[in-house]
Amino acid sequence: MKHAISILFGAGFTIATAWAIGRLAFERLRLRLQPLEHDLLAGVTGAALLSLLIFGLCATGLVWTASFVVLGAVALLLNYRFGGKSQWVRPNLWWLLVFAVYAYVYLINAMGPEYSPDGQTYHLGLVYRFFRERGFYPRTTTFYANMPLAMEMLFLDAFSFGRQSAAATVECCFLLALPFLIFSYGRRIGQEAAGAGAALLVFLSPLAGWAGSTAYNDIGLVTAGFAAFYLTEIWREDPDSAANRWLPVAIGLAGGFCFAIKYTGFPAMLYVILILLWKRRPKALLLACGAAALIALPWLVKNWIYVDNPLSPFANRLFPNQYVHVAFEDFTRMWFRRYDIEDLRPLFWMVTVSGRLGGQLGPWFLLAPLGLIALKWRDGRRVLLPALIFLIPYPQNIAARFLLPMLPFTALAMALVMVRVRWVLPVVIGCAAVLAWPKMTAKYEVGGNVRITNALWQVALRKIPEHTFLATHSIPWVTSQMIDAEVPLGKKVLSTSPMADGYSKSDVMVTYQSAEGDLLQEVLTTATDAGTMPTWKNRYTFPPRILGRLRLAQTATNPSDNWSIGELKFFSGDLEVKAAKLNAKPFPWDIGLVVDGNLTTRWKSWEPIHPGMYVDAEFPPGTVIDRVEMFSSHDQSQIRVHLEHCVGVACKPFEAKLTQSDEPQPADLRKDATREVLRHGIRYFLIDDGNWLAPDIRKDPERWNMKFISERAGNRLYLLY
Repeated sequence: MKHAISILFGAGFTIATAWAIGRLAFERLRLRLQPLEHDLLAGVTGAALLSLLIFGLCATGLVWTASFVVLGAVALLLNYRFGGKSQWVRPNLWWLLVFAVYAYVYLINAMGPEYSPDGQTYHLGLVYRFFRERGFYPRTTTFYANMPLAMEMLFLDAFSFGRQSAAATVECCFLLALPFLIFSYGRRIGQEAAGAGAALLVFLSPLAGWAGSTAYNDIGLVTAGFAAFYLTEIWREDPDSAANRWLPVAIGLAGGFCFAIKYTGFPAMLYVILILLWKRRPKALLLACGAAALIALPWLVKNWIYVDNPLSPFANRLFPNQYVHVAFEDFTRMWFRRYDIEDLRPLFWMVTVSGRLGGQLGPWFLLAPLGLIALKWRDGRRVLLPALIFLIPYPQNIAARFLLPMLPFTALAMALVMVRVRWVLPVVIGCAAVLAWPKMTAKYEVGGNVRITNALWQVALRKIPEHTFLATHSIPWVTSQMIDAEVPLGKKVLSTSPMADGYSKSDVMVTYQSAEGDLLQEVLTTATDAGTMPTWKNRYTFPPRILGRLRLAQTATNPSDNWSIGELKFFSGDLEVKAAKLNAKPFPWDIGLVVDGNLTTRWKSWEPIHPGMYVDAEFPPGTVIDRVEMFSSHDQSQIRVHLEHCVGVACKPFEAKLTQSDEPQPADLRKDATREVLRHGIRYFLIDDGNWLAPDIRKDPERWNMKFISERAGNRLYLLY
């Protein structure tokens, strides 16, 4: 019970602080809205401002529980003095009954131990690290650390009081507020029944319920996006009113909050900008964009400082950096567009019913096309436009979660149609209430889907201890406990799979989450994979000539090959000549690997080959060269490389005879690979049984200079020496 109280206090105090700040902001902006909507919209706007304030605490290293106590206490006291009174509007009793039943289910799950895939790993992993480090710190070994984290700032506030479950309960509070926002909007446009029905259609969505019961940020984005729309619609009613003069500031705060939560939240501000441009109100546009920038820009600046890319982990071609590979960005884009699904024709069924793409929106959303009938009416057109705009990012990631931001608008359009035929909307809601129940959802969802599976108050109240529950529900948690027990604090671990960082103090680098991790994975792979060993010798010979700067220029184009060089050697007769300086385009940061003498390392372009790629070698004045030997792997058959002599910025090709041959496969490279991993300051290696290297390492770890330490849940931990 004590733990449950700390969870509720942490989440409640955070939300109360946001609400108080929002009400103070509304008072300062002289906004007077209708009962209920005033407090709801103030809460969302205040959440944006609170998130910004916590960003400031993180940036200045002032993340202490006491800091959050002072911040909240001051906000609540000022609101009590200057915030005015709240007014409440009660929906229909039956509406409240359905809401209360599912609110209980969602809240109980949120209060339980956090074991969602992303919640326990990176969402709360970053929060826990910020709390331990007292704020931001340069972390380049996971791209997750350099994305917008506005919701995580709110999680951090709650975490300081009630730890992991309090953070998830903050997200649940946004879920509980969302149906009231939709209902309130229906009241404002004179469609209370449609608003009430749409609110429940969204609230009963199994995916919305699951996401809102975890430490994810999707429902925070949905609620903030709808709030930005709602505030814009209020302004549209009378844009010239003195009462609405400063309303664009609140609109911008909500819109900027969407982008600061998640890059895919940009449609919120896109919608705002389109409406303000259409209304031809430049002052309002300036106010809204300025307020949005106040919330969003700090995250871009932080990324620029830490990883040289304001839009990390995307736009790496536009902002080249050493922390995220273009190849990673290209692969993830390709994967998220299809998820390895060959036939996407049943996509609508997957996202609404089967849940094959990460959860089901609910079978009742099969009726979504009915909402197009609402185009006949102004209210329908006004909700279908933002639905369309929020759909813009979806093709880039077809998981069902990325449809959630458009769900309130879709539900409103559906409800506006159904409410015109008596009993249709209540019947649909009744069916939804039955089909959304966890045991019913299990009957039509596919295996491996994320969904609420239980609502155990014993777990929420810790009658069943947290560690007992997690030990049977979370493999990452089990593995993280092993790492914490076996690895001294401060020692780095390289892992092939993510850990429950939200519960662990260990420093774990997952191979696929950074450029450095990619490199080390390739190093270990090269030790046993003949296809990536530098056995393909490209020998260029030419008459002796003085070369100040020699360029190996790539002229081919192929979308499936990356250019790589294992070793690069220059000769003058029989004497090997060392380059004074090496450079490369793209990804110059690893070019030193071509002369390190380690056959498990290689420089790689990390993007598909195309003309304009090159490797430059500069030599002391008067250096004579007559031979270049480039040792590469056979996984790049389409490369075409010629030599150029460069003076200043001008480079001219010259004739050289190319001879290609295969070198014998080098001796055992396993120890060389381990030495390279050690060179990066990593002493421990965690590998899951599904990794293709696992059987080889398990068979003879000494061959790798590794010592077996422990094994749990299909993950084996080794000490490197």
